[in-house]
Amino acid sequence: MADWKLDQVQDFSAAQALDAASWSLETGFFRNREKQYYTPANVSVGQGFLRIEGRREAVPNAAYRSGARGWRESQRQSEYTSASLVSRRSFQYGRFEIVARGPSGAGTWPAIWLLHESAGQYGEIDVFEAVGKHPDTAFAGVHYGREPQTRQHRNGSRVVPGLEGRWHVHAVEWTPQRIAVFLDDELLFEFDPAHAAVDGTDPLRRPMQLRINLALGGTWGGDIDDSRLPARLDIASIRIWRWEPGAGTAVTPAVVPAQGPAPDLPAAPAPSEPPPVPRWGR
Repeated sequence: MADWKLDQVQDFSAAQALDAASWSLETGFFRNREKQYYTPANVSVGQGFLRIEGRREAVPNAAYRSGARGWRESQRQSEYTSASLVSRRSFQYGRFEIVARGPSGAGTWPAIWLLHESAGQYGEIDVFEAVGKHPDTAFAGVHYGREPQTRQHRNGSRVVPGLEGRWHVHAVEWTPQRIAVFLDDELLFEFDPAHAAVDGTDPLRRPMQLRINLALGGTWGGDIDDSRLPARLDIASIRIWRWEPGAGTAVTPAVVPAQGPAPDLPAAPAPSEPPPVPRWGR
């Protein structure tokens, strides 16, 4: 028997809106000194997929404080916007599979990742990251440790001609013994979570939230090519399996949309009171 039991499916081929019971949306500046201000208005659903759009547009910073020294509060406004999704539910082990189509252009930084963060423990599994300054390169890895200054990092990457602007299947199989990241069913990165269990911590075996976002600029994204905006990260489907050794069912191949030009979608209007979400930092 397989070790996976299908737990949930989010198929955007017929969806009309994001499921608010499953996802919250970050609002504001968050991490890595990225240039975008996250807002729910940059998420839309239609024509068979969910879209996160990064734009060049000025918006006020609701967290601005005169005289503040922190980069999140010292900026009166942002010149860029985008969106970040956070699963309301936490998961401990499983198989996560996302069919996505990423952007291109300098400064773009799409990411699909899992995160656990608490006092003295930080664990992150990067299922997929890409930065426009390294065209057609997929990155995956893990980050773990107690303090930002001493966190450990392990990663892998692969150059995939035609990666940007085309549909691909990004997946991770996460168990207490193994983290394995796949790109189109080919192994991209592998890690034993036991290696992160140091100093009384075990951060890669903790419940984590799934996150999907499109950043612009920042410490890794670098300079932004405004001529390539708006940038778009499209999601066709999300499937999640629970880890149940010997009691699951076989994993069926993902349905990948036909490759073709990405149509324009109208942005969804921002809700009057977006749900509060915790502020994370990595």
